[in-house]
Amino acid sequence: MSVSARPVVTVVVLSLLAVASPWAGVPGWTLSVATVAAFTALALLGLNLVFGVLGMLAFGQAAFVALPGYVAGMLEVAGLPTLAAVLAGIVVTVLVAALVARIFVHLPGTYFAVGTLGFSFVVEGLARAFPEWTGGASGLVFATGRDIGPLAWYALSVSALLAGLVLWHLTVRTDRDRRLRTVRHDELAAAVIGIDVATVKVRMFTLSSLFCAVAGVGLAYYVGVLVPEGAGVNRSLEYVGTLLLGGAGSMLGPIVGAALVQWLFVVAGYGKQFELLLYGAAFLGAVLYARHGLVGLAAPIWRRFVEPSDSGRVKPAAHAGGVGPTPSPSMVPSVASSVAQGAVTAGTQPAMSEALRVERVSKRFGGVQALHEVSFSVCHGEVFALVGPNGAGKSTLFNVICGVEPPSAGQVLLEGERIDTLPIHERASRIGRAFQVARLVPGLSVLENVVTRLDQIARDLPEGMRRAAALRQLEQFGLQGLAMHDVGVLAAGQHKLVDLARAAVGSPRVVLLDEPAVGLTADELDHLRRLLMELRASGCAVVVVEHNIAFVSSVADRGVVLDGGALIAAGDFATIIREPRVLEAYFGVLS
Repeated sequence: MSVSARPVVTVVVLSLLAVASPWAGVPGWTLSVATVAAFTALALLGLNLVFGVLGMLAFGQAAFVALPGYVAGMLEVAGLPTLAAVLAGIVVTVLVAALVARIFVHLPGTYFAVGTLGFSFVVEGLARAFPEWTGGASGLVFATGRDIGPLAWYALSVSALLAGLVLWHLTVRTDRDRRLRTVRHDELAAAVIGIDVATVKVRMFTLSSLFCAVAGVGLAYYVGVLVPEGAGVNRSLEYVGTLLLGGAGSMLGPIVGAALVQWLFVVAGYGKQFELLLYGAAFLGAVLYARHGLVGLAAPIWRRFVEPSDSGRVKPAAHAGGVGPTPSPSMVPSVASSVAQGAVTAGTQPAMSEALRVERVSKRFGGVQALHEVSFSVCHGEVFALVGPNGAGKSTLFNVICGVEPPSAGQVLLEGERIDTLPIHERASRIGRAFQVARLVPGLSVLENVVTRLDQIARDLPEGMRRAAALRQLEQFGLQGLAMHDVGVLAAGQHKLVDLARAAVGSPRVVLLDEPAVGLTADELDHLRRLLMELRASGCAVVVVEHNIAFVSSVADRGVVLDGGALIAAGDFATIIREPRVLEAYFGVLS
């Protein structure tokens, strides 16, 4: 069965199960329980976007479930029609979430979790502090809603859940899925290849609040009362645990988790003495024996159900996001044709024209002077070496050039245009960077890791053309045989070559290579040397940081030597490495 058909099968099966489940004869599984479970699953889909897919630990999701109910209820009491009040509650919640996201997304993981936790406290506190509006500890009572009947409510909850599943699938498929997985795994690598990390986080957090808002206002009107505890920390933690139990990151995890927890609550007879015991046993079992939740345990059976046979078919890396068929190499357009069409590349520059200029760049970290007035230029069609002992400031200089760090003084120019004021993701189309330790995304194939960069710098291209260009890049780098392999199974040397292929795809003006020769065998070094010569011949400016002096001497035209953040030599590389100051800086390193 094709990848694109799986969501259709999933929705059809879920629809049939939803229609039949209240009448299936399961003890305790009533129409009322199923309705609450459906709304809860919809809220968990929102949490799943932020936590399960993007990896942001949010402890305040219950606040976004309760907030729309409070807003709608208070507006209805004030005389607004029910439908208008409901819409207002959803809109206000989404706007508040967008504001909260802009404040919190720049915080590191632990602080983000604490920040959202604090927001949950605030909403619960407000609900208690103004009882004349919110009902206080007794709760806000909803007079309308129940009169439409339980069957209509159930149909409404299931319809909302199915619509949420469709929206969730559209949000995490193909290039969006690759983008979200890259941000989750490595925000720095994501930014370097062109992903606006902060914007992605804000959008996903805001979208997650839409799921929560629709579910929350539905729950409020269906249950008929909304208490402050519904916005509190305990409920937020319950949502996180329920998602983990079902399977964080999977489309079905929220449904399985919500249905099971709601059913367990009924089985416990609403006895408080059993509720925590059941929750604790279920969550502990999931952590110990089902790290990917119940959906993860059932995934092999489900795959056999939707894919009766795998024979005669190339199996891609373990990854749920479908990216369509892979074109054969004969169908892949060359980089040159892409340049002619203005599709992937921006054009090859004349050899020896200036590509990169670093002018009197300094960088301070508190009282530490990492760089001091470093200046040099690199031309198109040149391999330029940046060497020096450990702690010389080489990686810091790379970070300044590609935008990870702003310079404390000086400027960086690309083809005469100042770029040091641009955010990192806006430099990605013109600057490619490979890291000392390859920062590839496990769970994505080699091809998907490379095409993710094209997703950002060639967004106007159709998915198939981006994949074709990425496959051609792998072919030129001798990696076409690994295209469909998960990067997690590759050797260290292969990781480095794939990282280089990703950095150079799309013909950036400058490619920055941080220790590309580390961990490579003799054959891999020869292969890397040929690749660098090909990049130079294409007109690309290549800047290499490398401790393997023998290797860098065989590829570099010119270079500079840093020591203690200052430039101590510059010029023809074969000449500068013999200078006394350079030998002194490298004493104990060079022999």
